[in-house]
Amino acid sequence: MLKKDDHYLLGSLSKTTGVKGEIIVRFNDDVHAKMNKMESVFIEVDGKLVPFFIESYKEKSANTAIIKFEEITSEQKAQDYLGAAFYLPAEYKKLLEQESNDFIDVTGYILKDQNLTVIGTVVDYIDISGNPLLQVKTTDKEILIPAHDDLIIEVDDDEKYIVIELADGIMDLDE
Repeated sequence: MLKKDDHYLLGSLSKTTGVKGEIIVRFNDDVHAKMNKMESVFIEVDGKLVPFFIESYKEKSANTAIIKFEEITSEQKAQDYLGAAFYLPAEYKKLLEQESNDFIDVTGYILKDQNLTVIGTVVDYIDISGNPLLQVKTTDKEILIPAHDDLIIEVDDDEKYIVIELADGIMDLDE
């Protein structure tokens, strides 16, 4: 039998979204950065850890994501798991922590503001400790935009775009 002691608590299944069984999960910390590469997680069901295979993964915010599990095919089934904790084997946590400093290569991604207005195309990610930046090519210039986790609303690796909360006037700083 799988023991919780041998596993790392990632977070909990927060709420349903959509009608096909997608679940919004909330992470306890920032180890989820490489979750999109995971094939499965363990969900606590009746005190036991049960493996669930990930069909799709989409980061929603700095500490939430939308996960579609293969075994959960409807909103009604998804509701049965709300509030449940989910885990990774402890050895996977070490791997995730080692890789968590590797920012996903976002070169070429479209950057949008909180109103979904296109700002430009990301040409570089500048990893400054505590103050990462996105170098963005707009129609007429290149600008630097803070890329702090608290400002990133959504990253869509399939569609290759980033939605970020921009402060008023940030677009005018270089003028």
